[in-house]
Amino acid sequence: MKIAFVRTKVESTVFLDRGCDGGPLTPAELESLKISAKAGSSSKNMILALQEYGFIDQCEEWKFWAGPTINLPVPDGMPVRLFHCEDDLTSRDLARYLNANPAPDILWVEGTHLPAYLKQIFALCRDSFKIIYSKDWKPWKVRGLEQYDFCLVDEDWQIRKVKKHAPGVEAGVWDKLIDYQRLHIPLPEEKKYDVCYVAYFRRRKNHELLFESLAQLKDRPIRTLCVGDDRENRMERLKQWTRELGIEVHFMGEVPKVEVNRLMNQSRMGVMCAEDDAAPRVILEYMAADLPVLVNRRLLAGARYVGPEAGRVVPPEQFADGIRTMLDSLESFQPRRYFLEHFSKPRVVKKFVLLFRDWRLFEQEKLNALA
Repeated sequence: MKIAFVRTKVESTVFLDRGCDGGPLTPAELESLKISAKAGSSSKNMILALQEYGFIDQCEEWKFWAGPTINLPVPDGMPVRLFHCEDDLTSRDLARYLNANPAPDILWVEGTHLPAYLKQIFALCRDSFKIIYSKDWKPWKVRGLEQYDFCLVDEDWQIRKVKKHAPGVEAGVWDKLIDYQRLHIPLPEEKKYDVCYVAYFRRRKNHELLFESLAQLKDRPIRTLCVGDDRENRMERLKQWTRELGIEVHFMGEVPKVEVNRLMNQSRMGVMCAEDDAAPRVILEYMAADLPVLVNRRLLAGARYVGPEAGRVVPPEQFADGIRTMLDSLESFQPRRYFLEHFSKPRVVKKFVLLFRDWRLFEQEKLNALA
């Protein structure tokens, strides 16, 4: 059983301006090709877990570039097969490879687009079982949705929307899997911050809700930390706004995941303010680090992860009161215990495998080992 994984986002998959004549690629070159254990991790984490538990034998990610076709091992990650690509975003090497080797049993696609290389893959892998995860709160908007066999979604209500737009496609809710054994873990750090928000400084992450709520709590000192990539160049404007509001917010750009976990452990609680988002993994990461989390009830996908032992889900107008109440009752939460009881690797993998029992894609007998 083999899974091939491919992303629909061209900027993360095709690199026509890069290539080499031979020799190992440097870490910087690999990073420029977006080859790491991090990229596409929601899907990759599950695929690697399926391999760990023996449900599949092989997996690899497919990418394209201007250089010769090569195979690249990725330590602690999924190996990459890097195909030579033509200017029209198709690959003769890919066609030769699939003509000489069996197509993957499962083609796992992540994203919403339908670029030329994906059309070619579909034509060459007609008999592969095709799974799509959109990474979007509107999975029914995936281009070419009707060509897939199964659509992974984050909430039950999304199943109905998918079935309405593509009646022949099955859909089911999966749980995201994070590394709670080595990466997202509790640490004995001094608590420097009261509130932590890990999110890109993008408009849809809705930092405004957090800052407006903090402005309502000036009767008590609250130190807040915001961590994230500033791809939309919003950080300076947000900094200026916090100064005008008179609230204490410390800003930090994108940092490695290990550092994110350390910063979480220096905080008393986490927040998720977004609305138009697809089950942000950081909610689970807070919980795994033993941080209770306050979530905006208007979040379209992902609030279901938070149970009463792990945090609170409140409407925007109650966010300030939610921060106050949680900071005053931190001892009542046990987020990591709740996380382990509901979202441990065996539980999440078992739920995923059972989604496909009607197709018998995976050996159901192996489920006994996940009890």
